[in-house]
Amino acid sequence: MAARTPETADAGYCLFGAGILKKQAENMAVEIEGVRAAEDIEYIHRMRVASRRLRAAMPLFSECFGAPVYKRWRRQIKGVTRSLGEARDADVQIDFLRSYIADLPGDPAPPAARPLFSIEGGTPEPAPAPEQLRPRGRIARLFDRVLGRPASPASPEAPLPVPADPAPGTAPLRPGLECLLLRLAQHRQAIQPDVAAAMDALEGSGVAAEIADVCREVEVRGRMAATDVHSRYAFEQGYIHISLRQDELFSHEGCVSDPDAILEHHAMRIAAKRLRYTMEIFGPLYPDGLKDAIKSVKRMQDYLGDIHDCDVWADYVLRFLEEERERCVAYFGHDGMMRLVEPGVLHLREERMKRRRELFDEFSAYWQELRGSGYREGLDEALDAALRQAATEALPVPEGGGGVTIALIGDVHANLPALQAVLEDARSRGAVAVLDAGDAVGYGPFPEASVGALRQNAVRSVAGNYDLQVLAGKGKKKRLPKDRQKRVAMQWAYDNISKESRLYLGSLPAQRRFSVGERRILLCHGSPESPDEYLDAETPVFRLQEIAALADADIVVSGHAHRPSVREVGGVWFVNTGSVGRQDDGDPRACYALLQTDPFSICHLRIPYNVDRTVAAVFEAGLPTGFARMFREGRSLDSVRLGGEGTAEPAPEGLSVTCSVGDHSGGD
Repeated sequence: MAARTPETADAGYCLFGAGILKKQAENMAVEIEGVRAAEDIEYIHRMRVASRRLRAAMPLFSECFGAPVYKRWRRQIKGVTRSLGEARDADVQIDFLRSYIADLPGDPAPPAARPLFSIEGGTPEPAPAPEQLRPRGRIARLFDRVLGRPASPASPEAPLPVPADPAPGTAPLRPGLECLLLRLAQHRQAIQPDVAAAMDALEGSGVAAEIADVCREVEVRGRMAATDVHSRYAFEQGYIHISLRQDELFSHEGCVSDPDAILEHHAMRIAAKRLRYTMEIFGPLYPDGLKDAIKSVKRMQDYLGDIHDCDVWADYVLRFLEEERERCVAYFGHDGMMRLVEPGVLHLREERMKRRRELFDEFSAYWQELRGSGYREGLDEALDAALRQAATEALPVPEGGGGVTIALIGDVHANLPALQAVLEDARSRGAVAVLDAGDAVGYGPFPEASVGALRQNAVRSVAGNYDLQVLAGKGKKKRLPKDRQKRVAMQWAYDNISKESRLYLGSLPAQRRFSVGERRILLCHGSPESPDEYLDAETPVFRLQEIAALADADIVVSGHAHRPSVREVGGVWFVNTGSVGRQDDGDPRACYALLQTDPFSICHLRIPYNVDRTVAAVFEAGLPTGFARMFREGRSLDSVRLGGEGTAEPAPEGLSVTCSVGDHSGGD
């Protein structure tokens, strides 16, 4: 089956995403004129926030709009965010510096200094800067943009007078700070044409309006179909993406005790921002909106943001002084004017470094408070509870009624070639949905790719016992199976799947419920009561009667036994899917079932696949030889170890189909 597309993506999730994207696109559009006019710094602030939120949300819902559309939107919105970042940073610095100067105690600047540094009474002209000094690095490039172009150097034969040294303790602070403010204002004025051009490009592209229009259409279709945004898939995505961002944040925990880990603090700030944005995106799905968790992370982000601002100031002002000294020499013939500039600027740096130490102590204390409050555990529980309580999912049915075909698979066991063959066969037979009874990993050499294929093809899965054992290991041998080779299988699978895939497997429930027309389907791995119970042709009738009485379903679909079967007991159909990836009955072909609703039938299909590719990958991965024999011979590991070399009969070839029809005969 094809990867997720707008046609196959979850309708509830896409309806939810459309509302998120439309809101941020509209928020961007209304700020364009204000950003272009540059009369109030809040316009550019709101525009930048909206563009950042839109950029954060778009990858999460890209499957709903298609790769080409998503990539074009992302490219255009990314350009807006970049163009606004430099301007917004300058606005924030200017606003802070004005407030800082206004709060200085009585410190009148010498009258002669006022005309040089005041920006009152008009727009500042571009600042001169000497050509001979070219700082390096990111901060240096920013510094270059602030300080503008060079002036002609003064004649060394006629230097201007050097200001006298101020008396100790009496150096004025205001001139240097006003000089710094002037340079920032000059820089901000110089980049405004680029900002205006970016707004012209944004408006001309029509991307904000396009995003809003496309999302509006999705909303209209969703309302017409009475689509509920609270689909299990939506909660699954919330669980995965929030958990990933939370893990990213806590990976930086080591820097909380190190005040000198500047780069790590910066990375942690970005991680906190990403987590907050992700929680705000998915928050509307949850009863409490995740408000407490968002509030906690916002406070953390504020601390880290203020700490980062102090770091930027401390580094920036030193380069500013270096460049300003060169400018003074070029203009006056000496650097004497720096005696007026340096005191205030160095005072600012000292104050910012002191404030950073205070902020870091406050942040460290808050982090410990957050840790002790159970914040992380509480958020994990909220995400997990919402995921477990997701309602019965209605599978797609054609308009006007009629039968549908549903593929029933299980026990992939990281055998990607077998999974690919089954999905392709199911697609060719018109399957509108695929239900998976679990055990995506274990034994096979393609754990990451197999999980990825299940997700990309919108397969609806439950957790199998091997999935749970792989996740429970986490490198702890005492929690793995006692059998050495099985322990190898679990540990190797854990080590060879990504964090995102682990989170996905961890998000899977023990059972899921579906409806298709009037029929109710219960999907589980072993049985509704245990992932380790076998429901197959050998299960006693009385046990199936017990399950039928409690299942509240018309069809119970399970795997685990690795042996296909169909039985009808007490008006309930019990379908064991057989195994896609690892057989137990001597037939190495991939096995799955097709459920047809009208006319009702259940067929098991045996599909040939490239076994040699799987076997070669087993050896390449360094897995035990017995694993290769399992796949080649279609036998369990225990059977391979006890049964000697090879099989008694040649393996079946080609495709075979065995069907049962809904005559309620009570037979297998």
